[in-house]
Amino acid sequence: MKKIEILLIAFLISGCTITIGPKKKYPSKKRNYTYHIVRKGENLFRISKYYYDGKTVEEIKRGIERIRKANKMKDYNIKVGQKLLIPYTSKHQPPYPLLPPASDEKVNDKKIPVKKEPIIKDFIWPADGKIICDFGELGNKGIDLLVKPGSEVYAVMDGEVVCVAFTQKYGETLIIKHKNNIFTVYAHDININVKEGEKVKKGQIVGKIKRGRKKRYLHFEIRESGEPVDPFYYLPKKEK
Repeated sequence: MKKIEILLIAFLISGCTITIGPKKKYPSKKRNYTYHIVRKGENLFRISKYYYDGKTVEEIKRGIERIRKANKMKDYNIKVGQKLLIPYTSKHQPPYPLLPPASDEKVNDKKIPVKKEPIIKDFIWPADGKIICDFGELGNKGIDLLVKPGSEVYAVMDGEVVCVAFTQKYGETLIIKHKNNIFTVYAHDININVKEGEKVKKGQIVGKIKRGRKKRYLHFEIRESGEPVDPFYYLPKKEK
């Protein structure tokens, strides 16, 4: 593959990822609070996005930390029926669950397009973690996983490392090319331990999640000829 094509993909990843905007000014402490009863399919990411009108991932993360602090939560797990205190908001819980748009069965009464078959099968997950941002949410070109510091990152399929670079949006970024012009992207809080031109095997450790913080994130993409596709077309079934 020509070097210019690899650079183009790296450029697209750097330029098309979620924009980190200025810090959001939340309402003052004089504002009201509300309670939210967790419904099936909801998570802290979507709850924070709704109550604090987060426009970027960073804004939503700050909202998540507000909710965690208010409820003295040790982790990011919530369960159906759980009552959450939502501080500094004038909003009330809506009558519908806070789910991603992709979960709707109908859109303007049009038929849902048939899910296409993946070009390559038998992919594995790049890391063990909880999905906090789905494909398409906030313009996300992949998925974001909340992962443990120091945990391992794996090649999802046999391939060749075609790019190890630092991108403006995600920092350290790894791109692996697989057969049939499929590319996978691994980025954000990752220390990469492979080099360009290196052949990798499915399940091989290609990096480790950085330490130094209680929470770390892995951004993962799958691209067909440079175009981002929903990773769930390729990855084994897993609860979101």
